[in-house]
Amino acid sequence: MVARVGSIALCIAFALALFVGCSQNESLPPPADKADKLVVYSPHPIAIIKPLLTQFEAETDIPVAVIRGGSGELMDKLEAEKDAPVCDVLWGGMLSTVAGRMDLFEEYTCTNDQAMMPEFRQQVAGATIFSDLPAVLMVNHDKYQGPPIKGYGDLLAPELKGHIAMGDPAKSSAAYAHLVGMLYAMGGGNPEAGWDYVDAFCAQIGGNTISSSTEVYKCVINTGPMSVSLTFEEAAAKCASEGSPVDLVYPREGLLSDQDGIYIVKGTQKQEQARKLLDFLTGPAAQRQLSEQLYRRPVRMDLPVSPLSPLPPKEKLHLIRQDRALVSSSRQDWVNRFHALCQKYYTEE
Repeated sequence: MVARVGSIALCIAFALALFVGCSQNESLPPPADKADKLVVYSPHPIAIIKPLLTQFEAETDIPVAVIRGGSGELMDKLEAEKDAPVCDVLWGGMLSTVAGRMDLFEEYTCTNDQAMMPEFRQQVAGATIFSDLPAVLMVNHDKYQGPPIKGYGDLLAPELKGHIAMGDPAKSSAAYAHLVGMLYAMGGGNPEAGWDYVDAFCAQIGGNTISSSTEVYKCVINTGPMSVSLTFEEAAAKCASEGSPVDLVYPREGLLSDQDGIYIVKGTQKQEQARKLLDFLTGPAAQRQLSEQLYRRPVRMDLPVSPLSPLPPKEKLHLIRQDRALVSSSRQDWVNRFHALCQKYYTEE
């Protein structure tokens, strides 16, 4: 399924106007005086973080300091700090990335749990679901003039060799979601059978991955050789709505739609403030803003995807049914195998 996303002129909050274009490469101010603030680690782009936290701070008078990084990097940072926590809340990170390390987080069931759609209610102790994120292909139709791209199989076209942007699944939740999606979709539902495809894909990218999730889609809309990126729906939809010449492709073989979580760090001295943040982010105001302004799929029963949203109905997507326990427990092994295949094809330029 291919969706070209038109511009959205309605219901864009003033806070969002601070973020122009799709680079999302701006930096937040340094989190000074962290002892007086709720410290949040997050892989989310600033365009997601700032409008929501601006509203949260205004409503609660709780100041927040944000430190950004890739999901994998932030998880490693939390592990290194677990005996003396610096962070209070991890905001972001797919369950497939985080579920194997839930010992780093406090058990908490948010006040909105029963307002969520059944599939998003708490399934893993300590994990509160914030949004639903399909993994999509983003194709620059100005750069790429070859055969139509409708799914993962089409990425092996000779015309695309060296023109595909893929993140490092050790660092990026989006990249890991795509790795899992490839294994399931191209393995006919059996992840082990998908490795032949992943081998061929690693040859297509020349063993090269991109460490920054932002750069994965940014390099496709900017000048340069990359014409296809493997990213999340939200990033691609935002780029398209802002005028970039890109199409969203929902792989016809099947795609992964993963659950993006919020987690309270074990040992935090700011339990009350952290819980208020989780309750706010899963509340109707924040979730409505997700749906109407921020190109994300909400998780509440009372807030289906807004008619103002350019995102196609989820029931029209060919979604993969994953074994979450297997995906979580296999993460390190699958990342290692992917890295080994990349090394096999990598050559210094």
